[in-house]
Amino acid sequence: MYFSSIATVLGADSLNSNQSETRYPGENSNSQLSEELVFQYLIADIAANRGNNALAALAMKNAVEILPNPTLRLRAFGLAMIAKNFPLALEISEIKIPKLTPDIQSHAMRLKVMVNMEQDEEALKSLISLIEKLPSTEDADILISYFAQTFIDKSNPSRWLSTVKKASETYTDSPSMQLAQAWYGFQINNESVANSGLDRALHLVPDWEEAALLKFSYIQEKKDKEIAFKYARDFLKKNPKRNRFRLVYAKNLHQSNANREALQQYTQLLVHDPENIEALYGAGSLNLKFGLLNRASIHFEKILVIYPEEDRSRLYLSEILSELGNHKEALDLLDQISSREMYLESQIQVGIILSELGRTEDALRHLSDVRTKTTKDQIRVYLVREQILRDSDQPQRALSLLNEALLDIPNDLDLLYARGLVAASLGLIKEHEMDMRLLIKMQPRNAHAYNALGYTLATETDRFSEALELIEKAIELSPGDPYILDSLGWIHYQLGNLNLSLQYLELAMKQQPDAEIAAHLGEVLWKLGDTQKALKVWSDGKNIDPNNTVLIDTLRMFGQ
Repeated sequence: MYFSSIATVLGADSLNSNQSETRYPGENSNSQLSEELVFQYLIADIAANRGNNALAALAMKNAVEILPNPTLRLRAFGLAMIAKNFPLALEISEIKIPKLTPDIQSHAMRLKVMVNMEQDEEALKSLISLIEKLPSTEDADILISYFAQTFIDKSNPSRWLSTVKKASETYTDSPSMQLAQAWYGFQINNESVANSGLDRALHLVPDWEEAALLKFSYIQEKKDKEIAFKYARDFLKKNPKRNRFRLVYAKNLHQSNANREALQQYTQLLVHDPENIEALYGAGSLNLKFGLLNRASIHFEKILVIYPEEDRSRLYLSEILSELGNHKEALDLLDQISSREMYLESQIQVGIILSELGRTEDALRHLSDVRTKTTKDQIRVYLVREQILRDSDQPQRALSLLNEALLDIPNDLDLLYARGLVAASLGLIKEHEMDMRLLIKMQPRNAHAYNALGYTLATETDRFSEALELIEKAIELSPGDPYILDSLGWIHYQLGNLNLSLQYLELAMKQQPDAEIAAHLGEVLWKLGDTQKALKVWSDGKNIDPNNTVLIDTLRMFGQ
């Protein structure tokens, strides 16, 4: 058992008696080497298991001296540090490893020893030696990793600020050191140290993605998202081919509901990197969200050409085919999905397509037979079943199903939210409010619960000030969410604040073209006297979803 353990550490060839690779001083034969090495490793293993780290470290040091190997040396060093035998750890760090040039590990270990011994001058010398071995920007992540293990892994990381600053001042022309200082500054919440390091790093390498990404992340976290986005736009204007930075920026825009700009960034990224799978998925999903089905198809089809195993792309394409009315082709595509990870989603999509074909009972039976492994999967299936019942104009059955689901899985947040929405659709305002209030109590930062209750109160009651307060809380929790912006615009319309209502509804429609938002926006435009624009907005809404009940009722109300 012990022999196989060390063979795993070193690689089987290190103990192969037929091996005639590098010989080490004092080595007589490979078999002798194997016996001595395994003996010392065995002592170290047993001692470590018994909690005697000092003996384990000494035995492992002996093993390293027999066979100088970086993995063994690192294990020996770790045991010595756990035992707080810093002189022994220092000795271990100084064991030379043949052919390991430069020996960055040795300098990093020495630095850690000096920091633990609180030897400021020696720590500075060790840090400088380490920096000298890392002259390029590609090694910045290695230096930052050593900073994390050495300085931040302490109860008082700020204690080493002076050492870091001196090293940074010594190597003002080292991009790696400047970026490491910036990272360190962020970790100890010293903005001036962080910014000075970042500024110097970007002065040395103006198009350096690592530094730009760190600055972008810091601005978002410590300052303001819009300032961070402006910084990203400026950086990409000067460095349009920095694809990794652009991808991070696009993802952040997407998460912030700035979907139009996110799509622009994904599209631009694909100009420079046409096979980037994350950008292809991002652009495809957003085009699908905006109802641009042909454009979305291009991205997902391209994914399958480059990455044929990507069943997730087949799932998206089946959704598009279904929306285009090509249900048979959609079902055929779903039948090609073999990935276990996609089983649940593909079977749910089959159920949705069956319901779109008008085969509601078949869809419900199919979904009832779907195998679920977790409670989360059960909830997902319950929610799709109730959505199918609502879409087939059976809200009472949907409510009964959700009541049954909540008996099965009590107080689940998603099921509560769904039941609240169904209750509202049935005019059960008291029941709706009870579910939403319970949801808010259980999850005080659930923006959608605040929004749903606020919107219901705004449309079904005269409790407008209470509705406004709830919706404003929702937008505070989820800024930029188009559906909450729609609610905010609608409550201001109810309050008679037409211009403010228009502002929110236009922003919502820009973020997410949607038939119900179009219904609200058109109504406000009509009331403001801009009938031509109102008709255009309603027409756009019909193109998105001609069967939307809110839009249909609005058009009927205005004689359209």
